Amino acid sequence: MKFFLSGLLGLLLSTQLWSADFQAELTSEALEGAWLITHMGGEVDEEGDLWEFEKGLFYQNLGGRRIAPDKYTVKGEVVDLDGYHITVLAFDGKTMRADMAGFEYQLVKQ
Repeated sequence: MKFFLSGLLGLLLSTQLWSADFQAELTSEALEGAWLITHMGGEVDEEGDLWEFEKGLFYQNLGGRRIAPDKYTVKGEVVDLDGYHITVLAFDGKTMRADMAGFEYQLVKQ
């Protein structure tokens, strides 16, 4: 019983910590628009690169070039991009922290 209560308390605390990073609901509508990459892999990114979410399509705008889009859907904290995905780690509608392909990104909505 003691083990069960300890595990339950741990689960409740981890759920509380996880949900604290989501101050706004992650939806397609909330993602809509351009997101400036400010950090990638813990380093400041001053390239002006963007993630753009537009009517169900995800574009990467890298070095001023807009790469062909992928369709996307939002499922919980995951943005599914037809074969690969973005895991959103924190989201408040104006800023986002996300993992894509093992790289952590910090972004600001434009």
